[in-house]
Amino acid sequence: MIKPVFTIGITPDAKLIREEVFIKEQGFTNEFDEDDKTCVTLVLYLDDIPIATGRLLKVDPATYQIGRVAVRAPYRHKQVGSYLMSFLCEKARTLGATTAIVHAQVSKRDFYNRLGFYEFGGGVIDEDEGVPHIYLSKDLRPSHFRRGYRYHK
Repeated sequence: MIKPVFTIGITPDAKLIREEVFIKEQGFTNEFDEDDKTCVTLVLYLDDIPIATGRLLKVDPATYQIGRVAVRAPYRHKQVGSYLMSFLCEKARTLGATTAIVHAQVSKRDFYNRLGFYEFGGGVIDEDEGVPHIYLSKDLRPSHFRRGYRYHK
């Protein structure tokens, strides 16, 4: 059973997953930043094993940025990323967000499109440590929830 655990700030398990995925696998060097101290961090656990992480940063009262989304290799292609994003979007919504944005690796755009995230700002592609990224957004208002997102009054 997958168990979501939210905290304020980065946890050792979130750091472990991000080091494994972004530093060791993908070669990023500037993985950790000041936002890690104040962000809302989510770690998904499967039988007490940390399998995925992501974080939320408040951009403005109605917008949260989802970032540092990482799933450990043995758990990829098993809907874990979709679960992670669902939990993050729901948490952002409960914090007052009507919009979620991601600065996603271009190679992951189709994944985010399937979850209802679409290009904004002209679809400009920029680079983060040499890796092409693009901004995508999703409307979190209840009438716009799709693909497994739930709204409870």
